Amino acid sequence: MKKVLPAVFLIVGTLIGAGFASGREISVFFARFGVYSLFFLPILFILFYYVFKLLLSIGKDREFDNIYKLHAFTKNSVFMNALICLAFIIFTSAMLSAGVELLSSNFVSVPSAVFYIVILLLSFLVLKFGFKGLVKINAVLVPLLICTIITLCVFATFNPVTDAVFVPESTKVYELPISMLLYAMGNILLSYYIIVKSGSGLDEKRIRRVSLISSLIICIVIFISIVCLIKNGSAIMEADMPFVALSYRMGEVFNIFFIFMVLMAVLTTLFSGLFTSYEALPFKKHKKLFTLFLVFAMSLVGFKQIVNYIYPIIGIIGIVVIIRLAFSYRSFLKPSFNSGNYEVHTPGKQTENERCRHNKV
Repeated sequence: MKKVLPAVFLIVGTLIGAGFASGREISVFFARFGVYSLFFLPILFILFYYVFKLLLSIGKDREFDNIYKLHAFTKNSVFMNALICLAFIIFTSAMLSAGVELLSSNFVSVPSAVFYIVILLLSFLVLKFGFKGLVKINAVLVPLLICTIITLCVFATFNPVTDAVFVPESTKVYELPISMLLYAMGNILLSYYIIVKSGSGLDEKRIRRVSLISSLIICIVIFISIVCLIKNGSAIMEADMPFVALSYRMGEVFNIFFIFMVLMAVLTTLFSGLFTSYEALPFKKHKKLFTLFLVFAMSLVGFKQIVNYIYPIIGIIGIVVIIRLAFSYRSFLKPSFNSGNYEVHTPGKQTENERCRHNKV
């Protein structure tokens, strides 16, 4: 389990970002459909498992110095790389920086400039120390973050703010599979290069374990979160940060601690997004500072607006990217399958070979 758990924590940490830890993502993509969303979680688990397994297998079979080389074996790699780079810089980093600004301006009596300075400095250090530093950060943050979210959700479920559970006004169940798919692919897109890198050094058995444990943890936390939001009614469901709003009822100490943990969630996703954006840029000169500048400039976009309206676009891009990678990966494996002494022939070719061997004898 020595290699399995760090990979699990890294994958879960990159997917449980500011939107998830605040409760906003769960509200928008799942809980707004009511109890029907719970029945689709097994499908979500299967989707996560096989996509994680695919990406980890790609990282096991090939080493990629950066995300640009990852797309080097796909068609239209320049276009794909530009699309991914744009998505990471605009959507990921901007959303998370805006999430920090929202926290500082609405929930903490600290100027937003202080949060920006701290985040940018920490981000620079992560870019400086690279992928290994991100692994160490997530190994500490992720277990604590998951335990904090579960604690809050369990308390709020058994101590709801209202007796009137959330019931959707117009249940469009047919939209739920699409919403679930967009959520999964959008979040995977924002962390897929990190997942690919996590596959390095893992064998097939460990890859299956990492995929299984990661998918199980994510789906369990989603299940608990959905039940919590439904039990606490529409007022909590429509809040900008539902979990932060619920944390006030658990006392000042827990509230401050939970806000701190949401900030940590912002950091984990921001770090992974920055790392991928940094690796995607084709030039080398002043790349760290340029990446941070773009993130800061894009952070003026509102947190709630991005989660509500732009995240579906990320999901669509994610579907395209994962499908292209899957087909490209299969093409990449074909030469190794047919190489060496093993040959695949038609019956006619096989008969011809047998005749040649007979004549030689």
